[in-house]
Amino acid sequence: MSSETNHSEMLAPRWARRVASAVLVCLLAFVLLMAIAMALYPGGNWIDPKAPGHRFLSNFFCDLTQPVSLSGVNNRLGARVARLGMWSFAAALAGFFWLVPLHFASGFALGSRARLVRGCVRGLGECAVLGVAAVPLLPSETVGRFHGALALTSGALGIIAALVAVVALCRSRFAARLGWLGAVALVVAAFDASLFAYHLNDAAPPPLLLPAAQKLAALLLCAWMIGVAWPFLDARGARVTHRP
Repeated sequence: MSSETNHSEMLAPRWARRVASAVLVCLLAFVLLMAIAMALYPGGNWIDPKAPGHRFLSNFFCDLTQPVSLSGVNNRLGARVARLGMWSFAAALAGFFWLVPLHFASGFALGSRARLVRGCVRGLGECAVLGVAAVPLLPSETVGRFHGALALTSGALGIIAALVAVVALCRSRFAARLGWLGAVALVVAAFDASLFAYHLNDAAPPPLLLPAAQKLAALLLCAWMIGVAWPFLDARGARVTHRP
């Protein structure tokens, strides 16, 4: 018996492959829909309301979901497309939080707390997903600062779930690389959330660093989700390293 079977390696649950496929499809839909929404966006950002069109490093994702752009132009069609994109991302995130515990090490690394750790990641993660899904329905122009508070709360729940997942992954020698990728994504996301919270009540426009950090955090998170989902698409690689 090889050393890789020391963790009582088991085939992943049958639903894992379907969920992994759904995660990748939803991420692809997110990218395509947001690209369309960016192309449809009339213009304006918090620094320069008169700026024409969408600027990748100056606009927030939520700017695209506004029925009226920050330049004061009708954006109803683009807003609908952007909301679909955000919901696609939320669906991918929901699948991710169900898949990632399958990569955790066996009880050798997590001890008797293994089931609690997996439940914590899934529970907090899905709560964060609900917040992400609700954010596009509550634009800042309608609900004011509640929009930012909801985004910050859902982000905090997601960061806690991701932190627990990163620690568990890093303690598994078979999934340590996924843990380090998650750690990088987590650091950038935490920095973005902290900067967002710091400027939440400012009367002045947020710094350009904030939307730029949001894009980088989203890119790293997408890479992490792909890394977690991809192994389950290969029947030979769809294995987990935890005990029943």
